[in-house]
Amino acid sequence: MVLGLIQGVTEFLPISSSAHLILLPKLTGWPHLGRHFDIALHLGTLMAICAYFQEDVRRLFVGLSHLLQRRQTPESRLTFQLILASLPPALLGLCLGDWLEKHLNHLAAIAFCLGAFGLILGWVDRGALLRREIQDLNYAGALTLGLAQAMALVPGVSRCGATLTAALWLGLTRREAARLSFLSALPVTAGACLLKSLRLGRALPDDLLVPSLLGIAVAAFSGWLCIGLLVRYLRNHSLQPFVLYRVALALVLLLQG
Repeated sequence: MVLGLIQGVTEFLPISSSAHLILLPKLTGWPHLGRHFDIALHLGTLMAICAYFQEDVRRLFVGLSHLLQRRQTPESRLTFQLILASLPPALLGLCLGDWLEKHLNHLAAIAFCLGAFGLILGWVDRGALLRREIQDLNYAGALTLGLAQAMALVPGVSRCGATLTAALWLGLTRREAARLSFLSALPVTAGACLLKSLRLGRALPDDLLVPSLLGIAVAAFSGWLCIGLLVRYLRNHSLQPFVLYRVALALVLLLQG
């Protein structure tokens, strides 16, 4: 349940869920429950996005239908842009995903990414134009978002933080940047879950059934709450508190290392 709560909260805040999920077993000595459990937690956060953005998800399915019919509509354009934004992380994940997970999950690398990318987020947030909306995004912007998601495969970067940084740099308002960040997670998270499941090639062990179901439920509910809190918070507030948290956590990890 604790891991589900951490996944649900940190996945939708720009503080890196992967870093926290890696750090907790290292700092507490808790055993890693395996990739089946990791997939279950990500399914929970996927459910949270679908539940909170029901209307947007419906539009994406409409857009996919329009794409298959070769119809040019606002829905098909958004769907295509999100597909485009999922290509860089998909390619990098296929080529180097296992290597990144194996070699860059130590405290020094996580601390560096937490601090460095946190400072970049703070710098971009302070100078952001905050004028554009999602419908103003062009294909170059979608690729920029995709590159940000690819960088987030490194533990400590944060997919939410990287996509918020990219969206703000492109001139979106903070609220629209958060919405775009969450929607862009849909194809990436779904694809990652499918790929990891295929690579495992075996069913969920019986002893992990209950922990996985609890993890899904807790991650989904806490993630849904966290999405709502962040979207409301960003209407009138900046991202600087998250920047301070990242830098403080990075310093603590460096001192412990």
